[in-house]
Amino acid sequence: MRRLVVAGMMAVTAVLAAPAAAMSPGAGARDPSIVVGIIATLTGPGAIAGQDMVDGFNVALKQLGGRFANQEVRVVVADDKGSADFALQQVRRLMERERLDIVLTGTSPAALAAILRPLIAARLFVFNLDGEPESLAGAECSSWVFDIGSPVNGLYESLGIHLAAEKMQRIVLVGPDLPPLSEAETALRRTFSGAVKVLRVKPGSSLYRDEVERIAALRPDAVVSVLSGGMGVAFLRSWGESGLKSDIPLYALWRSLERPVLPALGDGALDLFSIATWSPDLDNPVNRRMQSDFDIEYGRPSTGWSARGYDAALLLDSALRATGGRTADSDALRAAIRKAEFTSVRGGFRFNVNHTPVQSYYLRKVVRDAKGRLTNEVRQVVVRDWRDRHSHGCPMHWEDEHAPPPLPAKKP
Repeated sequence: MRRLVVAGMMAVTAVLAAPAAAMSPGAGARDPSIVVGIIATLTGPGAIAGQDMVDGFNVALKQLGGRFANQEVRVVVADDKGSADFALQQVRRLMERERLDIVLTGTSPAALAAILRPLIAARLFVFNLDGEPESLAGAECSSWVFDIGSPVNGLYESLGIHLAAEKMQRIVLVGPDLPPLSEAETALRRTFSGAVKVLRVKPGSSLYRDEVERIAALRPDAVVSVLSGGMGVAFLRSWGESGLKSDIPLYALWRSLERPVLPALGDGALDLFSIATWSPDLDNPVNRRMQSDFDIEYGRPSTGWSARGYDAALLLDSALRATGGRTADSDALRAAIRKAEFTSVRGGFRFNVNHTPVQSYYLRKVVRDAKGRLTNEVRQVVVRDWRDRHSHGCPMHWEDEHAPPPLPAKKP
């Protein structure tokens, strides 16, 4: 039996971070179980996301009795340490030591780009749970790669739809002077016809007094922050201290407003908005069970990252049930994966022809729950069943209707 690799999450049984000599070549080759290999960023700035994706996967696997389709699952973990070069080394070690079936990734776009070529060349299915280059949704799409995250263009196209519906005319977009800011601006302008003022911040900045003063002088209808990590926290703190929050709504990256981050922001986080594909208050049984078991198992609240890991396990279980637990027939397994016959914590999930998710995008607001804890609350569904528009450039065709619905017409 070929083996299953889950890159992007931490392991249930083993961590692959030691030199190659630590495990003999071909270890696990005679193991009849399904092997899930995980490549994720588990140290450094991206560790929260990577750890939560892994732990979300493990919670679902535990609920399934440690099996997919009644086949025992053995999980192998690799930490890329936030390095594209190290990620490639770890993948090569996994491929030398294990007979793999599927790979889930929870790495940076640069690391993902580094490891995709050898994985696809080895005819391994790859499930990406974090950032994915737009090119993989278009001309460079692959029948071996599936995206389980939330594409950047989906987040900002949805935000643009919301801003237009709120009749906003002028917004300020603030972010690091890096490609993600340009990607966000391009996607936002597809659905928002108002004026967009872009404030570019030097990467690594920690002081935002000047930016806040410029925003105050511009008096926009709203502010959109593309800042993440420590930069995002520092900017949101400055914003909360400025007194502008009550007058100008601010929309931040969903990852900057996840529950583990909110205590660092304190009351300054209240009433901030984000667009996301998951929220803790989505009222469905699967989401409630995931959160309850995650909290019990790890003693911390679940996040959008753990929701992705959890969904990945349920998706794999459903696909392998359809193939009777067999992984050797790639075409049969691919067809089963494409059907995505599982119940998602997000309230709905299926794949477009380019293997990007068709899912809903929600407007969330930071509030306090009944126990006084900061959390996110859904205010409305902004877009139902959003589809990636890059699918037109993808050469794969496996369903009759795959064109996304037209975007709202811009006002002249």
